[in-house]
Amino acid sequence: MTGLATLMLVSMAGCLELEVQNPNAPDASRALATPGDVEALIAGAFNRWLNFQGYSGATMALSNVAAEHVAPWGNAGMESWARIPRVPTDNIAGGQDVGNLTYGWTQAYRAIAALRDGLKQIQDDVVDLDKVVGSSNLRAQAYGKFIQGVAHGSIALLYDSGFVYDETIDPTTVVLQDYNAVMTAALGYLQDAADLAGTGSFTIPDTWLSNAVTQSELAKMAYSLKAMFRAGVARTPTERADVDWAAVKSDANKGVTTDWTIHSTWTGATDFYDEGVDYRNYPGWNMTNNWVLGMADQSGAYQTWINTATPDKQPFVIVTPDTRFPQGADEAEQLAMQELRADGFSWNADGYYSVSIGADGSRIWFRPDRGTWRWSYYYNTREPFMTHSNDGDAQLPWIKVQYLQALIAEANFRGEGTMTDVANFVNATRTANGLAATDANGANADCVPKLPNGSCGNLWEMLKWESRMESMFQGTLRIHFWIDGRGWGDLMEGSRLQLPVPYTEMQLLGQKPYNFGGVGGVSAAPVGTYGY
Repeated sequence: MTGLATLMLVSMAGCLELEVQNPNAPDASRALATPGDVEALIAGAFNRWLNFQGYSGATMALSNVAAEHVAPWGNAGMESWARIPRVPTDNIAGGQDVGNLTYGWTQAYRAIAALRDGLKQIQDDVVDLDKVVGSSNLRAQAYGKFIQGVAHGSIALLYDSGFVYDETIDPTTVVLQDYNAVMTAALGYLQDAADLAGTGSFTIPDTWLSNAVTQSELAKMAYSLKAMFRAGVARTPTERADVDWAAVKSDANKGVTTDWTIHSTWTGATDFYDEGVDYRNYPGWNMTNNWVLGMADQSGAYQTWINTATPDKQPFVIVTPDTRFPQGADEAEQLAMQELRADGFSWNADGYYSVSIGADGSRIWFRPDRGTWRWSYYYNTREPFMTHSNDGDAQLPWIKVQYLQALIAEANFRGEGTMTDVANFVNATRTANGLAATDANGANADCVPKLPNGSCGNLWEMLKWESRMESMFQGTLRIHFWIDGRGWGDLMEGSRLQLPVPYTEMQLLGQKPYNFGGVGGVSAAPVGTYGY
């Protein structure tokens, strides 16, 4: 069901004045007449929204677009969206991977519509959760506002337009608004959640958010997302520069002080299964994308690879002092320092990336017709993602302190602090991973990252490097490489900077569907920072 169709169904009871009641399609006041019904509807909204970043949505494809990882498979839009040269969306019935473009939209508006129905019953005094032992109106409303913020913010991050909808809005007045307006609404909902969490006393149960959350924790989560959304909504370097960085820094400083995780399992129908993370980390589905992560290399192989014609690119061994990668001067030395897991995969237990070879010597170099530039010696084996891909039960970082610190560092770089503050952020993880410290002038003794043109990255590039290394597959949509990359101007030419409203919505509105991306297309990245 599309977003507008969902909202229209919600509004039908108020638009029609028929005498006959249809017991198979009851209106909200009859279907949600008990506190238990209302609370259950509200409580399930996060799990509904979680599908937004799942396998069937757009985030696995956009990870490939942004060089966060790469896979040779056509599943989930990964192959087609990351083709070189980039191609535009195919926003038509039967279009290739149009389901991935549409799915997140549908899931977000299902959550939004459910919250609207449930919160309206409380607002209109149809039910009173305060009269139920163990429940409260305040808890439901604070949680509801939080998820309204998450869902609307997700739409604004991904799509060029969307609907703003809640229990105070007449459904017959809902119209498409541009992404900035939708994001403004999202920030308002998150602030409402933080304000409500500052009153009374409650704990969100783990059946609502996968882990129990106290009211103070909910407020910190709301401020964290406000910071991430404010920065992430920018589509271009100009928009990113115009972000209210003072507000980003203020919100981030009020955010979480320990990583907040989703307890993702696949043992039952009601689990909070973070499917998109699982699949993009599953052995055989995940290779390290050389376009960005190759900047760790100090051997010159990356620059040679960059300067080789795209159809002729072959994988290369990354030689780097960055201990997030396996150490050694060649593949044999790197394999020698790895351990063999019980499942037969060799891995760099102390780092983030491993040489991708199985116990039988097999690799995941398949489908050369889809581009040998996709092939890499490495894959992501960072914990807890690797464990989750094997046993399906892990606490997966969703709101990470390190990423909030990266946003504060970017705010400082853009005038809200000093270059020494920026260097201190960079050094916190840089020195922990075998690299020499930098300073306010951007000293880069180890030349990590080493840019495609062979120059050593300055302080700004080191900030981006540490942010990327520490945020891979994390965040609200698990695509920081793409969200930040478009704002930094780092995406490959022709990459999609946003997605169009799905064709199903446009048909419902009586308007013509449209497309984004592709070299020279609308809302497509120009040649980026790194020259590709």
